Amino acid sequence: MTGPRRRTVLQGSAAVGLGTAGATGLLGTPARAAAAGTDPYEESVRDARMVWERPPEAGHDAPCLGDGSLRVQVLSGATPDRLAFVVRGADETWQSAAGGLVLRLAGTPTAHHWQLDLWNAELTTTITTTRGRVRFTALVPHGRALLVVRLTTEGAESAAVWEPASDTGAGHPLPYQEDTRGAVRVLVAGGDATAVRRALAAAGGVDTEHRRWWHDHYRHGFLSVPDRTVQRFYWTQIYLSAAALRRDAPVTGFGHPLLGTTDHLALDPVVAAHRPRTASHSHLYGGLPGVGSKGGRAPDPISGWGLPAVEAAYRAGMDVSILRDRLHPGLRKAVGFYTHFLVAEPDGRLHLPATHSPYYADVSDATYALALLRWALTALIDSTRRLGLTEAGLDRWRAVAARLTPYPSGPDGVLIGRQVALTRSHPYASHLLWLHPLREQLADTGLARRSYAHWASMRDSWHGSSYVTAAGLAAATGEVSEALSHLRHFLAGLGGGGLYRPGRGEAGDETAVSVPLGAGQTALDLLLDSRSGTLRVFPSTPPEWPQATVAGLRAPGAFLVDAARSDGRTDWVRVRSEAGEPLLLDHGMEGTFEVLDEQGRPRPWRSAGPRTVRVPLTRGETVVVVRPGQRPTASPRVVEAAGTPRAWGLSGKPK
Repeated sequence: MTGPRRRTVLQGSAAVGLGTAGATGLLGTPARAAAAGTDPYEESVRDARMVWERPPEAGHDAPCLGDGSLRVQVLSGATPDRLAFVVRGADETWQSAAGGLVLRLAGTPTAHHWQLDLWNAELTTTITTTRGRVRFTALVPHGRALLVVRLTTEGAESAAVWEPASDTGAGHPLPYQEDTRGAVRVLVAGGDATAVRRALAAAGGVDTEHRRWWHDHYRHGFLSVPDRTVQRFYWTQIYLSAAALRRDAPVTGFGHPLLGTTDHLALDPVVAAHRPRTASHSHLYGGLPGVGSKGGRAPDPISGWGLPAVEAAYRAGMDVSILRDRLHPGLRKAVGFYTHFLVAEPDGRLHLPATHSPYYADVSDATYALALLRWALTALIDSTRRLGLTEAGLDRWRAVAARLTPYPSGPDGVLIGRQVALTRSHPYASHLLWLHPLREQLADTGLARRSYAHWASMRDSWHGSSYVTAAGLAAATGEVSEALSHLRHFLAGLGGGGLYRPGRGEAGDETAVSVPLGAGQTALDLLLDSRSGTLRVFPSTPPEWPQATVAGLRAPGAFLVDAARSDGRTDWVRVRSEAGEPLLLDHGMEGTFEVLDEQGRPRPWRSAGPRTVRVPLTRGETVVVVRPGQRPTASPRVVEAAGTPRAWGLSGKPK
């Protein structure tokens, strides 16, 4: 075969093919060190490695190395005897011209073997040529924003040389320096000449530090399911989050929820930002209600300022500074922006003049805009309560929330807006934002199913991200098998043997990163959900996954969750509280179960419905819910694979 063997995703424009330690109680506690014997983290991540047997010709097929500040793609050069190392800094987008280096071989390649080892975040390559053999290992040592390549040669390939890339159009040279140490040639590139020189002198000691960082990175947020294609894809997204996601990326829309769910909040641009952004209306004139797209398709303030992303980061860690300094002020301004335009009509409801429903039409009472406003009002009222503030506008916000018009609807579900139905294929389903990702619960539960089914019945204009959206919508409506089918379709459609190709309308710089990250979150949504304040474990787990394990997943309220499932039933759930928030847990166990503390002693709880318990937890406390005869483990387990995924070539078709 040729091309990557793993159908995984690292990065769109680059290679998108992008827990728990030491138990202390009878039942164990969430931790991050591996138990004795086989390390489940290392086993799972190594299983997700990617292999190429011919050099990728485009960035969307190529392996990617990086640390969020420096990103490197490796692919074939202008001629077969050249390999291109395309290097981009933190301030350069995936679409921008970039600097780089070319490795010019002495002979013509006759065989390639490339392997991206996710566990160590290293690319190892062996190239046999008509004049010898070249082997190299490439990495971007974490936190150094430099490329390090160690190269050895056989035969006449000792004449292989490094050259500056001449056809990138970047307009700036890439500093680099090479040194020979015995049989190994060591190259360091990036930064400035001084940084390169210092790094080259210390290059021998960077590997241990680099690997230690990556090994710890993978010990947050464990997942194992029988479907190895999904499991491997998940681990490539954990790799992607650290290798390819720009730390300085603008925070818009819903951000990257996967970072919070997998306990990688430190990588979230929302959390990493040193200074709160000041909300401004200056760029929103095109989004003025009553104007619609006539003034330009400017973003609405709620998604344009990334308020849902900020709220998700706050909920994951319960950092009050995010709530006080960023979320609450932004919500006040966004709600104030909209409430000036609301119109009271004879039905007693407040209505919204024409706005643009993204990628569909200008329409009054646009469901998209109403959903964002309803979400913002709810979040603003809640943040006011949490901060203990006395807000002059609180009564007005409550009144607006109570009088805001319901979503326009018809026989086929929710409409685009007032008197405007969905009549053609819509790849973005923006009018279903309230269902996913906002996960709003409507009194009419059938309305959600009808709305999803009608949208999903027209797929002519769908592309990659449409199937990710569809999987989230299906999971939200309880259509579990459909959710898994959509997710598998997305994975099967990733061109280049597992490398994400942006679809029509998806050429944006961060779309190539956010879509696969979103698909990774969708996989987790089948195993963990927190709608309406209830933490649900294995809520929509497909019957095809009778066994499943999660560990160290983070849920809103700053809860860390471990759980195991076998024979289609939940065996046990362990939840640790970091913030002392009230816990409402749907553990999913039918019949008899026990509620214990981390030492295995019974602890107080109250029933809150079928399979649901209400447990008071203080900061740092852990609760365990277990079926009789089951015993939680301190370290997660890798579940048995169901079948073997097919191999895939660069053409994206089965080999």
